[in-house]
Amino acid sequence: MMLDPAKVPTLLVPGEWFWLRRRLYNICIFMHIYLGIISGIFAVFQFIPAIRRRSVILHRINGYLVLVLLIPSTISGAIAGRRAFGGDLNVQTSIYVVTLLIIFCAGMGIFNVRRTRKHRRWMLRMVVLDAMPITAHLIALAVRKIAIDLGNYYAVWRCDQLLFVMTNVTAVEQLYPQCTQAGVDLAEVFVAVHATAKGGRLGSASITRATFGMCMWLALVIHIIGVETYIRKTESSNRHRHEFALERGGDDDITSKPKPANDR
Repeated sequence: MMLDPAKVPTLLVPGEWFWLRRRLYNICIFMHIYLGIISGIFAVFQFIPAIRRRSVILHRINGYLVLVLLIPSTISGAIAGRRAFGGDLNVQTSIYVVTLLIIFCAGMGIFNVRRTRKHRRWMLRMVVLDAMPITAHLIALAVRKIAIDLGNYYAVWRCDQLLFVMTNVTAVEQLYPQCTQAGVDLAEVFVAVHATAKGGRLGSASITRATFGMCMWLALVIHIIGVETYIRKTESSNRHRHEFALERGGDDDITSKPKPANDR
């Protein structure tokens, strides 16, 4: 649905379009959406054994294509992340950390492109980290419910962004009089908004703002533990050749053990 530019403003969290409609963020968010989706589709083919075994050239070309699309998508997403979900520092740092990790894993994968087993590990890490925001959104479904039930969470809104979402000026005067005082600079005044399902679009967006940073960090931990566990559990199978080039076990093998002195 996000591939339709006309639908993006309505599909985003209320208030996000206030920033993302601006030129820099607008370019970055659409780069992130389009390049991210396309690279994700092509990345699937990198993990199909038949392609890796029977068409190494196709595997390599497709791999470089994924990187050419994925890295700009990740960087543009980080730029847009400056204002994502209210621009809270917790959200910002989680996005920046994931961006740096993805780029680092991609760089290590390219550096070790001739060392198949190391290359495999770094590419697995890159793709798993790139999929992390999906897990964060799934976690958010449960966390939102918990936050609503607890009922004591708030999100900070700038007045001009609040008025962008809450167009009923009379209601704003009653609930947030700081934003309607004569001569006030709306870009300099901030108010705390209750994160509750009863607060309409503003309250719903506040729930996401108050909780999404935590969801990102939880997802990051889950994905790191998951991919490292998978790598170690499947490493022994990579000692065997399956009709394609693969290094034998040795110093490159994280599961290998030192050979006895008399072993030749």
